[in-house]
Amino acid sequence: MNSNGYNGLPKDWVLIPSLDAELKLYTLLAYLQRVEGRFHENKLFPYIWDLRSHIADLVDLRESKITLAKMLNGDLIGFDPRTGFPLHNSLPEPDLMTVIDEVVDFAIPGLERIKAMGEEKHGAFIEKVHLITVGIQPLYATEGWLLLRTGKLARAYSYSIPLVQNTKSNAAHTNIRTNYVTSYTMGIGFDYHHAKADLAQRYAQLPNPATFAVETELPLPYVETLLPLAKCSVLDHLLFAK
Repeated sequence: MNSNGYNGLPKDWVLIPSLDAELKLYTLLAYLQRVEGRFHENKLFPYIWDLRSHIADLVDLRESKITLAKMLNGDLIGFDPRTGFPLHNSLPEPDLMTVIDEVVDFAIPGLERIKAMGEEKHGAFIEKVHLITVGIQPLYATEGWLLLRTGKLARAYSYSIPLVQNTKSNAAHTNIRTNYVTSYTMGIGFDYHHAKADLAQRYAQLPNPATFAVETELPLPYVETLLPLAKCSVLDHLLFAK
């Protein structure tokens, strides 16, 4: 997803294209500035997931480096009188490792700060997004309709949930697939039940589909915020309904 010139941070940005700590700092600051700009526009996704992924990668890199350092021994200098274990000089760290340490040390706090900003907005928005079940729900709700409403406009999507879930992904919404179908103008004479009946008539292959409406009074961006929040709300509802 690319929004308003947003460019993500490559997964291997710490190591490629060069190990120049100052260049890495500028690269990180530019990325954080872009993501902060998206958060100010109330565009949360995929940016929150990007931040979480980068933080996890840096923590793994730091732990791997510590493990590697413990495995590399210098000259034998004696034995620990309490345990009898051999004692070795620490090997001098190459410049490469020093740069990695420096980059990781300044990167994690910066990423955490911007992530906290996005998650604060996420918490505020999710309280204003409401899930409604429309009509009698079938026993199996792995596919159906999702009505996404802001104001009087409700956008209808078909949704389906794959049998195999990606449990490793930070992006939970990728476990539910949606396709835009049509839009409705909601009012006194046309509600969610009318929309469900219309969809059932148009698409008879789903005789009694699960139908959910997700609504909010907030003017949230559809693609980057409201639709992912709606998908997560449906998944959470189905999970806790089991």
